[in-house]
Amino acid sequence: MDLVRKIMERELTPLQQDAVIKYYMEGMTLAQIAAERCVNVTTVWRTLLRAMRQIRRFLLPDEEECEETVNSVRKNRGKGCIRPGK
Repeated sequence: MDLVRKIMERELTPLQQDAVIKYYMEGMTLAQIAAERCVNVTTVWRTLLRAMRQIRRFLLPDEEECEETVNSVRKNRGKGCIRPGK
C-alpha cells in the first residue's frame, strides 16, 4: 500500500488522487463523487480510469495484463451509480 501511495503522490493530479481515495478507499460511488464536484458521472469515471492506468503502469509491467485490469474498471463503472437524467 505504501508503494501505491507513493505512486499516487508522484504521478497523479490532485483530482485523480481524490477520486481514487474516495472511490476505492472510502467506498463512495461515482455518482456521489460527481455530485460533490458538480460534474458528470462520466467525468469522474474518466478521471479514475486515467488514474488507475497511471498506477498500474508502475505496478504491472505486462501491457496485456494492465489493459485487462483497466478494462475491469470499465465493467464496474455503472454499478451503484445514478445515471444523469434518470
